[in-house]
Amino acid sequence: MMNPTAMPALLEQALPKAYVAAFRILGDRDEARDACHDAARRALGADRGYDRSRPFYPWFRRIVKNCCLDRLGGRTRDRATALLVEPADTGPGAEQVLLEGERARAVVRAIASLPEELRAVIELRHFEDASYREIAEALALPEGTVMSRLFRARRALRERLIEDPTFSRPQAPAGS
Repeated sequence: MMNPTAMPALLEQALPKAYVAAFRILGDRDEARDACHDAARRALGADRGYDRSRPFYPWFRRIVKNCCLDRLGGRTRDRATALLVEPADTGPGAEQVLLEGERARAVVRAIASLPEELRAVIELRHFEDASYREIAEALALPEGTVMSRLFRARRALRERLIEDPTFSRPQAPAGS
């Protein structure tokens, strides 16, 4: 059995990344928070199922993902994977913020259009800052497959973004 203080410490460290993952799946802050809470309770109740010789986060992320999928119920996958991009409160002018928002939405659309196997590696690597090893653990894949899928996902994103006039349109110079 695990040291009684070890699991809460691991959860405290993993929850910020888990919240990002839950939000990416659910697209709602409150739902993501609730899913993380459910996942933490499940993890605390299933600590014997955790293999301490392996990294904690991939194990916990699977629990989080399952909690999110439970919450999705009848909602569509496309709606659930949409990333809500909020414009900055300060900084560039309104036109620049609008252009950046359009470009961000183009990226979100491009990511959402990827097949699940490619979208998963992009989200883990670039939104959760997972290492190749962590991605391999989370998706139960060899690291070489993770690297290959990440290469293919980036190439597909690049192609989609080049074709998207919203993204490929030149941005206004700063301060204009």
